[in-house]
Amino acid sequence: MKFYSHPGKDLGEHLKQVSILAADYCPKPYKEAARIAGLSHDFGKFTTFFQKYLNKEPLENSKLKQHGFLSALFGAYWALGIWGDDSLIPLAVYSSIYHHHGNLSSYSEILPEGSKNLGPVLTNNVEIARKQIEDIANNLEDVKRTCKDIIEEKIIQDFVLGFTPEVYLKRLLRIEYNFKVNEKYRNPSSYFLHQFIYSSLIAADKIDAAGLDVISPGHISYRDLLSAKGKIISDPETQVKKDINKIREKIFDEVSKNIEDNWDKAKIFTITSPTGSGKTLTGFCAAAKLAEKLGGNRKIIYVLPFTSIIDQNYDFIDRLISESLQDESSDIKRKLSYIAKHHHLAYSDTNSEEEENDMEKYSLSELQLYLENWFSRVTVTTFVQFFESILTHRNRMLKKLHNYAGAVFLIDEIQALDIKFYPLVEHLLKILCREFDSRVILMTATKPVIFSGELVQAFPVCELLPEYPLYYQKFNRTRLMLKKKDMFIEEFIEDIKEIILSNKSVMIVCNTINSSLEIYRRVKKIIKEQGRGEPLYYLSTNLVPADRKRRVQKIAEKLKNKEKLILVATQVVEAGVDLDFDVVIRDFAPLDSIIQCAGRCNRSGIHYDDEKGWVYLYNLKDKNGKRLAYYIYGKTNLNLTREVLEEYEELEEKDYLLLIEKYYQKVKENVSQQKSYDLIDAVENFAMDKDHIAGFSIIQNNPDYIDVLFRLTPEVESAYQDFWDVIKEKDFAVRTEKYLKIKSIFASYTISMPVKYAKFFVQDRIGEKGILFSLPLEGAEEYYDENSGFKRDVHDYDIFF
Repeated sequence: MKFYSHPGKDLGEHLKQVSILAADYCPKPYKEAARIAGLSHDFGKFTTFFQKYLNKEPLENSKLKQHGFLSALFGAYWALGIWGDDSLIPLAVYSSIYHHHGNLSSYSEILPEGSKNLGPVLTNNVEIARKQIEDIANNLEDVKRTCKDIIEEKIIQDFVLGFTPEVYLKRLLRIEYNFKVNEKYRNPSSYFLHQFIYSSLIAADKIDAAGLDVISPGHISYRDLLSAKGKIISDPETQVKKDINKIREKIFDEVSKNIEDNWDKAKIFTITSPTGSGKTLTGFCAAAKLAEKLGGNRKIIYVLPFTSIIDQNYDFIDRLISESLQDESSDIKRKLSYIAKHHHLAYSDTNSEEEENDMEKYSLSELQLYLENWFSRVTVTTFVQFFESILTHRNRMLKKLHNYAGAVFLIDEIQALDIKFYPLVEHLLKILCREFDSRVILMTATKPVIFSGELVQAFPVCELLPEYPLYYQKFNRTRLMLKKKDMFIEEFIEDIKEIILSNKSVMIVCNTINSSLEIYRRVKKIIKEQGRGEPLYYLSTNLVPADRKRRVQKIAEKLKNKEKLILVATQVVEAGVDLDFDVVIRDFAPLDSIIQCAGRCNRSGIHYDDEKGWVYLYNLKDKNGKRLAYYIYGKTNLNLTREVLEEYEELEEKDYLLLIEKYYQKVKENVSQQKSYDLIDAVENFAMDKDHIAGFSIIQNNPDYIDVLFRLTPEVESAYQDFWDVIKEKDFAVRTEKYLKIKSIFASYTISMPVKYAKFFVQDRIGEKGILFSLPLEGAEEYYDENSGFKRDVHDYDIFF
């Protein structure tokens, strides 16, 4: 009898290829476990029931086609024979196979309820498994013949003819008891033992099942990167004021020298450098040099806090790599071997017609698999993708985790991560570095209290720019003016009127959407009354992402051409967005946010020699006298910022570093980090339930918000209409392919907003519980302004940005 794993795919060959890929992906200590998991994961497909299912033949009992549980038992039996009962590996192999088509659960969810009671779920599963084994026994010789070159005949024969599932399950239960109650096998790497086996298995399975070619990471030479850097920096388009460039070059050289001298003396490195000092170039080249020094074809994972800043950093690194390779090939697979960006909007558009045509050679689902598996030498991604792939139960997120072993992590703007998660991040990254030979380079302009204090003594951290305080003195481009009086918006507008009407580029950063809209309207009125021609722009999450992206690009181009303009925005402009204004005005915020915002002022040092760029800090309040900052930030962080700033009326950029260090120390002493310690405990216990790991998110979800699709263009309207056909499609592969065509369009035109606005939108039911909120094209003029976004109640000081 011929057996297939998928239509037209030989089952034996599938098991073989998955085992090879899984072993290749998995870190060295667990390669054999991953190999066995790969060879076992579809063993349950050796039934006539599953083969009939593939051929779309009717079955009396549809549950007999299920293969996960029987395959998991086979993997556990095999692993128990190798590692015995005194190892966590058999349980990890069993769990990985059991869940390879779904999300993870805690071990207890897939084990007997007690030593004498399997429980109703497992009792039913065992009953089905016995019928499946009887069926396999009828074709045992064919099964052994199919597996003759990959699985020892005796293992298959003994498992099938001596099938005793209760014995295997109780042995696994004993391992779980020793792990959970007796804390046996529990060590810093026990969590990753399971996750790396599972990640390697599901990644290998999906790649082989899809019939994709494996992309080998391309080689990137540090020497070639340096040559490319010289060409890019000498390009007139990238030139800025000469003295600033000299300092940037000095920073680059110092970091490079310190990597050369210390690459083998630490596993965690930091680059503390002022905003605008060229950290993207310096940090990436440092990561490339470190990877080359360490050897082993290590991957570089470049992690940024927001999708809004990924494109510009990705484009720069992509240009640097392309220049170093002197390769203008448009082949997408070749490109992906070197660099990819991965976030929820990745490849929603393309950079060139050639690249778009090349992408048409591959189905969107194939491209999605390539992106999600992080084949590239360099992957540019977000905090969400990076941290939530370490700490998650989700199959889709975990399939890239195996790439973390031995990788170089370049983490930018770490201060954007909530400080309550610092101990958790320290714990996880230290395990990856100590146990799995990974490396970390943290880049920041505002050095937070992470990997500091007592932790440094236990796990040395190397600062690659040890003289960084001197560079803060040299990058003395801005002056912060503190306006300590609380003001209503009308008072504020009157106070900044002279600045608005000056011949300078000005950015006003607000805390809430509605305060930003009110200020935008008032500034617009002033400009009109004065007959001034300065362009006025608005930027916040009140605009759909597609409009925000276009707006940032347009503003950046105008500023680059030295045009004077006014921008009213929310915090979306704070970290990483490469905008450079003469003047920045900021509503009160925690100190790290204030400093980040100041980094958008006089960024290229135009006023470096003669005058500073001015940053004004105000305290705005609503009509009831409540400070608007309280709608966004916790009182603790705001009060600690006031304590740090209380003795100043104004200060220069050279003094920011001292203030930020005082601030972070105060925050560490006053902000509870219990959430981190609870999650560390969950990691150690492999607690995958929704109250622990399954419920983890670095972004706070607000249940009182809804996502609304704005059908603003014919393209979005077409995607909306197609969506209803997609969800009716019964073929999973076809449905996935169709959905991916509209996914990025939806994401680019969706806004999250308070649920009270639901009444303004069309509400379409999806199944019994789901609702798709949308604004039809004909309602766009009434409810959406292309300049300022959704037209909302001006009296509502909501809390998102």
